[in-house]
Amino acid sequence: MKRLLLMGADTPALQRVVPMLLRSDFLVHRVDQANDALRLLGDSRFDLIIARYPLGDLSLAAFVQALRGSLSPSRAAGFLILAEPTHVDDLATFLGRGVNRVVSVDGPSDRLLNAVADLVGVAPRRLVRAVVELELWMRRAAQRLLTLTENVSTSGLLVRGGREFPVGAKVNFELMLPGALAPIEGEAEVVRHTQVGVERLDGIGVAFLSFAGDGEKRLTAFLQRRPGGG
Repeated sequence: MKRLLLMGADTPALQRVVPMLLRSDFLVHRVDQANDALRLLGDSRFDLIIARYPLGDLSLAAFVQALRGSLSPSRAAGFLILAEPTHVDDLATFLGRGVNRVVSVDGPSDRLLNAVADLVGVAPRRLVRAVVELELWMRRAAQRLLTLTENVSTSGLLVRGGREFPVGAKVNFELMLPGALAPIEGEAEVVRHTQVGVERLDGIGVAFLSFAGDGEKRLTAFLQRRPGGG
C-alpha cells in the first residue's frame, strides 16, 4: 500500500482526486502545518507528498532540505505542490531541485491526477550530467542530437533540448555515464516536452524501451551507487 501525505487546506481539485486515491489503496495522512509534517516525515516513509503552497511559517527551501536529507525516510518520495496561479512561475526554480511537480489550484482535476500517477508510477530519478546522443530515423535520413542529461532513472532520461523530436517518436540512444568505459545503448520513446515557462529546463523526457547487452544492469548499478539527487 502506498502512503500519501497531504499538507495544508484542501482544494476543489484535491477533493475530487483524494477519493480516487483511496480507492486505489493509498493510505492518506493529513496535516495542517508544515512543522507537523516534518515531525511525521522524520519517523515515517511516504511515497508521495502533496502540499498547499505557501507552507505557513516554514519556507519551501527549508522543507525541501529536510525532506531530501540523507537521513530522511521519504527522501525519494514524489513531492507535488499546489499553488495559486500567481505563484506557479516563482516555484519553477524548485523543479528538479527537490520538487517534482507544481500544479495550479485552479487547474482541472485530471491534471492533478495525471501528475500524481506520473510521480508514483516512475522510478526515482537522480541528478546526473551525462553525455547522450539521440538518433531519430526519418525515412532514409537520421536526425541526431548530442546533449546532456538533466536527470536519469532506470526508466528514462530528462535531457536538454530535443524539442524537434515529437512526442511518441522512437529514438536510438547512446548514453555515456560519468566514469564508464563504454556507453549504454538501446531504444527509447519521447514521452513529453517540458512545459516552457513552468519548468526551468527546455528539453524532453524519454522512456527506455530496450537496452543492448548488459546496459540495463550497468545503469542500475550506477544509480544505486550514486549519492541521492532531487
